[in-house]
Amino acid sequence: MIKNYDILVVGGGPAGATAARFLAQKKYKVLLVQKSLTFEKPCGGGVLLKTFDEFALDKAKIAHQVNTIKFVAPSLFGVDVSLEKEPLAIVNRLEFDTYLRTLAQNEGAEVIEGYFKSYDGLLAYIKTNTSELRIQAKYIIAADGVNSTVRKAVTGTLPKRVLTLYAKVEQPLTAKCEFWFGRDIAQGYYAWSFIHNNGTHIGLACEDESNVHTYFGHFCEKLGLKYIPKARGYYIPLWKDDLYRKDNILFVGDAAGQVSPFTYEGIYYAMRSARYAAEAIADGDLDNYQQLWQKNLKKRFKAMELLQKLLLRWDWIIERVVKLLHNTKVHQAALRFWSGKSTPKSAWQTIRKIIKLLSQKTL
Repeated sequence: MIKNYDILVVGGGPAGATAARFLAQKKYKVLLVQKSLTFEKPCGGGVLLKTFDEFALDKAKIAHQVNTIKFVAPSLFGVDVSLEKEPLAIVNRLEFDTYLRTLAQNEGAEVIEGYFKSYDGLLAYIKTNTSELRIQAKYIIAADGVNSTVRKAVTGTLPKRVLTLYAKVEQPLTAKCEFWFGRDIAQGYYAWSFIHNNGTHIGLACEDESNVHTYFGHFCEKLGLKYIPKARGYYIPLWKDDLYRKDNILFVGDAAGQVSPFTYEGIYYAMRSARYAAEAIADGDLDNYQQLWQKNLKKRFKAMELLQKLLLRWDWIIERVVKLLHNTKVHQAALRFWSGKSTPKSAWQTIRKIIKLLSQKTL
């Protein structure tokens, strides 16, 4: 039996749940398929507080509000930066994702547990615990993450990616969000220590997969842990601005690699992308999805990408950057850029300003 919907959304994380919610609000018949309704994505759970106002979310879902972040240089020199004007929210991903799916259901979207098997150009085949469904939909939104089965099936590709290693530690190592840098713990990326539930979420991203456990051990030593906790690996996508849609299938969030370079924030940008995709469908112009995304986010992502390449490859530059953050004007400007309150006229303009600051002899 073939079941008909206006929209099939594959993946029920922030991207998929937000797309389903907005489209159901517009009275489309929406089916959202989530592989596991009890899956908790490995994630520090950091999201800009403005997300809750922008998407009309219940702030009771915030587990912690972080008003200070700490940047730690390879020499262990650290700088605290106040977030009083731009707080960061920490959410429990299982609870948060469940809540977002509930919002979609409340608007009329149908949510089921199952996984995408294949697509023949007309029908999508969905496997549940009890049956196999054949779904005919006018549009499909692929929001099924870095290992997107939809993307693999229809394009033969997956997003470029980097390996992260992470663990939950029962000890409350910090009441902040800490970002640690250095080639001995995170080549070209960063390690993190975030307040999380009753303990701490720690992890790192590393391009040298063969030695990732060695780097993780070094990081645990720097944190002062007397043991190395059992860690799990998970890939996060790298943004390449190379895929928005194929025919009637739109790709959003991790499935499209829409994670901010440098900071690797994914939740907020997944939800923004989902909103743009929903607007394009409602407007009847699927190409408008790419246009909206690039108009609003591409300059920011491009600047972040160049900043990462410039600032995180050499420890001596990282040391100077962290020292720069002592300057109130510098860290306030950085926070405005990070929070989206300021947008560079061009990525290279941002780079020129950073190079000028780094070249100061007083550092």
